[in-house]
Amino acid sequence: MRNLAIKRILIPTDFSETANLALEHAVKMARLLDSEITLLHVVSTFAFRVNLPEVEVDETQEAKLSGVIGSKLNSIAEEISQKEGLKVSTLITSGRVREEVVRVAEEIYADIIILGTHGVSGLREFFMGSNAFRIVSDAACPVLCIQESGHPVGFKNIVVPIDNSFYSREKLGLSIKLARLYNATIHICGLRSHDHNDEEINAKFRMKMKQVDDFLHEQDVEFTSTTLYCENIANATMEYAAEIKADLIIIMNEQEVNSTGFFMGPYAQQVVNHSKIPVISIRPSSSNVEFVNPF
Repeated sequence: MRNLAIKRILIPTDFSETANLALEHAVKMARLLDSEITLLHVVSTFAFRVNLPEVEVDETQEAKLSGVIGSKLNSIAEEISQKEGLKVSTLITSGRVREEVVRVAEEIYADIIILGTHGVSGLREFFMGSNAFRIVSDAACPVLCIQESGHPVGFKNIVVPIDNSFYSREKLGLSIKLARLYNATIHICGLRSHDHNDEEINAKFRMKMKQVDDFLHEQDVEFTSTTLYCENIANATMEYAAEIKADLIIIMNEQEVNSTGFFMGPYAQQVVNHSKIPVISIRPSSSNVEFVNPF
């Protein structure tokens, strides 16, 4: 389990409604943690559009556009600084949105990326995925994806899915930090596929769930715990989150292959692309180091 510090927050913005909502979340988080914010706008020089809207320009227009965008970014930054007393810097780059966001995050040592997304489905999802999911897949730091507004900014009910995979419990560190920060309740959701009849596997999973419960008791945070049997764990996660009126889901962005395939590939992609509830994705601390039981 990792207890992640959040001192630098990166906000990619295209000035859309969802990007502005992401910024509201970032400002609240930065205010609570006394963090720094970096506003990033990526000017695309590529003639295609995917999940995060991209401004399409030729090279002769780029300098003029950058001046306009820079002025707008600086205005937003100044307003936040004056109103909230936060340190806000701005950056403009050009290239592919997903590549630039990940590059800048590494360059400024961002502790979290918060971005507004617009969802993606159908053939576009199957063949290209989304900028949001590609950022989630490539970023070393956690990524908070916000698709739409339907509740106040902040988190009161946090869903933490637990499966039988190697790194599943690594979500607990950030989950506890955010629960304390926002005075929220953690909802542990054990996910089991209907076709698991192996009693040894089931016993190990029950032990894992008990370890999680015991650890959260020790940490003195409010939580609930349930186990769901389902066919599609991505859908089950989103349906459970909607049922309890959750305002945040925390998943891993990469996990070892296991017999269930939980949160590998298309499952994580489904949650990131389709969840109307904000989703934080976390990269495991290592894909090659043996997991050390934190409980």
